[in-house]
Amino acid sequence: MQKVMLRKCFGAGVLASCLTVAVTLVQPVLAADAGSLRESGSAAAANARDAGAQEMRVQAKKMSKKNWYKKVMKKRKGSYKVRCWNYGYSYRYKKIRTKLSEYDYYNVADVNGDGTSELLLSTSSTGRGFKSRVLVLTFRKGKVKPLMAFEELRNGLFLRDGKLYAQVGGSTESIITGYKINKGKAKQFVKLERLRRWPDGSRYAVTTYWKNGKQISEAQYNAECQKTVAYQTPLGFVPIR
Repeated sequence: MQKVMLRKCFGAGVLASCLTVAVTLVQPVLAADAGSLRESGSAAAANARDAGAQEMRVQAKKMSKKNWYKKVMKKRKGSYKVRCWNYGYSYRYKKIRTKLSEYDYYNVADVNGDGTSELLLSTSSTGRGFKSRVLVLTFRKGKVKPLMAFEELRNGLFLRDGKLYAQVGGSTESIITGYKINKGKAKQFVKLERLRRWPDGSRYAVTTYWKNGKQISEAQYNAECQKTVAYQTPLGFVPIR
């Protein structure tokens, strides 16, 4: 831009008068200059993207598969929506939202042996009993992922041969569910049931045995239990310091 002074006179002789006006001249933007401006804007945007990507890489470096659970326990902030198993839901799963601040105990174990530790948070030292809950978290692709939650387990959680088992039950029934962890997800692969019922109001109880919804014999049921939780010690939990 360029600023110039223009002088304009009117009339003649002693009646003549002049007016001085300041005018700013705007230099036109040439096509080449416009291209330079676009390139400058694109470069700025690219720099911003690079800065964002660099920040994400730095964050990823701060939380790794070796230390992520320590950072989760240190902050204990936020909440997760997760699939929950509770016999109070008629032995079904239900989606719940749970806060990390609700848990005071933990256990760390590489459940499936893939080199990434899972974090098991518990509301009690046993993870069993009335109003108890265990939340299982893992770490995949730079993010903390909720796998499962278990509420009011009667017998607890068990680890065996790279799999996680949960057991509820008592004198009238026992239900064992087994889970495989793969690619940040927990999938149920087995469900064993021992059910004692009194059909049609009978005084005599009838006990049936089931695997994945199919009735099996007592001997088959006992053999399956030997592969899962029989003679196994349930997981315990220590206080979060």
